[in-house]
Amino acid sequence: MNDLLLVNEEKMYDAYEIDFDRHWKEVITDFFNEFLLLVEPHLFEKIDFFNKPQPIEQELYPLASKQKKGKNIADKIFLVTLKGRKKAQAAIHIEIQGDGQDVSERMLKTYYKIFDKDRKNIFSIVLVTHPSYRQLSKFHHQFYGTSILFRFQVHHLFDFSEIQLLKLNNPFALALLAGQYQAKTRTNPEERYTYKLKLTEIIKKRYPFGESDIGIKLLKFVDNILYLPHELNEQYIQEVYQIFNKEGMDMAQAEKTKEIITFGELLERWKKEGREEGRKVGRKEGIEEGKREGQFLERRKMAQKMTNAGLDIETIISLTGFSEDEIKQILKEG
Repeated sequence: MNDLLLVNEEKMYDAYEIDFDRHWKEVITDFFNEFLLLVEPHLFEKIDFFNKPQPIEQELYPLASKQKKGKNIADKIFLVTLKGRKKAQAAIHIEIQGDGQDVSERMLKTYYKIFDKDRKNIFSIVLVTHPSYRQLSKFHHQFYGTSILFRFQVHHLFDFSEIQLLKLNNPFALALLAGQYQAKTRTNPEERYTYKLKLTEIIKKRYPFGESDIGIKLLKFVDNILYLPHELNEQYIQEVYQIFNKEGMDMAQAEKTKEIITFGELLERWKKEGREEGRKVGRKEGIEEGKREGQFLERRKMAQKMTNAGLDIETIISLTGFSEDEIKQILKEG
């Protein structure tokens, strides 16, 4: 790629990057449980996930909209239920820091707004997606003996190595990996193309479309975060066609009519085809048996994720319903 084209692509990439925080918000919403399990396993242990976490940032929107935050606004606030007889609730505030600016004061202001609406238990997290910036984990202000010190948790995109993220059986690990690849390839679209194709193959293998929406949601995030210039994007689509054709996905109609479809439409098509294939298998083996097997596998995956995160056996038993012997067998099988 010549220098002029590289410069033009980089300008396009910078313009496109304005929406990156929005894509991070979406993937955290899609994989909130997995996000917490990965970055805050001890907090994860305390939450009763049988009561589904609820996004509540809209409750603060009239207040937050008056605050001057800059162009990258990415607050996510979830209301969760804690374990215990009293079933106390807590608010988890997650801020995406992607523009290199210090968000310490913003974290304090959001904390107070949540607290002022009677969310007494609050946990504040910053996820730094800027490749070279390090965010302070506290806000301190004092004036003649009056002072305030506010601390919060900070996690960086590169806290995990590529090898660690590839080993983890956690969808959000692949989201972090996509973010790392994006940061590494800002001026190298050819390398970004290679990483994007690699992630596509991994996601397809780990999260078949016929079983759940995990693969679809991850691929949409990867497509948005690993932006490709037009020519490379067309090449990527053709390569992806081949990947799915090898597994029997019927793309003949698209090839015959030479229809041009967006990546999102392509994902929806695969999702539909994957589910159709899943329904065929389900009818063959029995619908009820298929449901029971699916629920068992889902619990088993969750147990494996908790094991990878270092949770103790008692906690895993309470969250999954497996017996101690079953947990030990899962640990043995890896």
